[in-house]
Amino acid sequence: MPIADASPQDPSEAPLRVPRRVWGAASWLIGGRLVGSGCTLLTLLALTGHLSDADFGRLTFWLAVFLVLDGVVDFGAGQISLQRAAADPAAAAPNLRTARRARTLSASAVVLTVAGVAATFEAGDGIYLALAALYHFSHVLELSTLGWKSRIAWRSPVLVRAGAAAASLLFVLVLRETGEDRPMPFLLAIAAGSTLGNLSLHLAGRRGLPSVRGVDPAPIGSFLAASIPMGAAAVFQQLYFHVDNVFVRALEGDEAVGHYNVAVRIMSLAIMGGVFASSAALPWLARAHAEGKGLAAALRLAGASTALGLVVALGLIPLRETLLGLFGEGFLVASHSLLWLLAAAFAVHVGAPLMTAVVAAGRSQTLLGIASAGLAVNLLGNALLVPPRGMDGAAIATFMTEAVVAALALLALIKGARQIR
Repeated sequence: MPIADASPQDPSEAPLRVPRRVWGAASWLIGGRLVGSGCTLLTLLALTGHLSDADFGRLTFWLAVFLVLDGVVDFGAGQISLQRAAADPAAAAPNLRTARRARTLSASAVVLTVAGVAATFEAGDGIYLALAALYHFSHVLELSTLGWKSRIAWRSPVLVRAGAAAASLLFVLVLRETGEDRPMPFLLAIAAGSTLGNLSLHLAGRRGLPSVRGVDPAPIGSFLAASIPMGAAAVFQQLYFHVDNVFVRALEGDEAVGHYNVAVRIMSLAIMGGVFASSAALPWLARAHAEGKGLAAALRLAGASTALGLVVALGLIPLRETLLGLFGEGFLVASHSLLWLLAAAFAVHVGAPLMTAVVAAGRSQTLLGIASAGLAVNLLGNALLVPPRGMDGAAIATFMTEAVVAALALLALIKGARQIR
């Protein structure tokens, strides 16, 4: 079953106009993220009074590590498969086979590494950390969403992911009722819900995929040559979003990490409009680039995303203490950090469409260069600012990073457009 051609059929969806289905998909993604983040916040609220502050910080630290490892497992395989399927539907099946092989290998490396770390540094309940890491194998199954993504049809995967988030919350609440008070079993409960979600995505999504029977996989060499730079860039992006956990934890301890990560979770809610609209628009941006109109399409999307980001940031700034206070009075220490993180959220709204346009253009080396620069800025910012300013310094470093990334992505797109001329 071939992936349906998602080329614009309606004249109103010409390349320079953001297709309505992009905003429709973004709406579904935002709705799903609200459910997912709502479940995450309820999970954290349920555990703030149940775990000690130090154990709560330890749990949020490993949740952040797992988000980075998600990018390591993918390492560009999903984006390259989508990019190639959007440009040539006939290429979907061979690239899907190769992507599954690539993710299996990277998941194996991640699971073995985490198991080694668990045995060395988390001896008390490291077995739960090692078992939770097995969830990364389920990312191989998650590739079955390729058909939906290529058609910019996000309703079904969003509903499945919302159900998975609810399952993770349910597992945590049930485990809490048993009296468990160690952080790693709760990490395993959250990972179990995510695993169930990826399995469900595979079972539901495979019907919309082309058959891979009798299809030779795409050459692994050329696939990895394209995916590795893009994957490294994605991992760098996750690192510069989460590496501040390492600095805050080392200098201020697990308790401060817990306070700071709640502010980061609120920021992650604030960026979802720009991030999800950009993600949904990738196939459209790829087609616009193929027609030589990539920069104009990216700027059109970025303009709308920037306006949305301004509204979101200005709306949340007065609510900082109210939101943090839901988790307890101790979390109010992150109020000033959240101010900087909301400024960073605005920068993400500006930069996300531009970075996605770089991906759509297939400029993986440029993407890697921008992400590397962002990581360097973040590491330097954290090294200089966290010692004197604590978590506030980490938040300022995040804002600086996102602003630099947005500026570099814009410059790269302008330079690419000039070269085409």
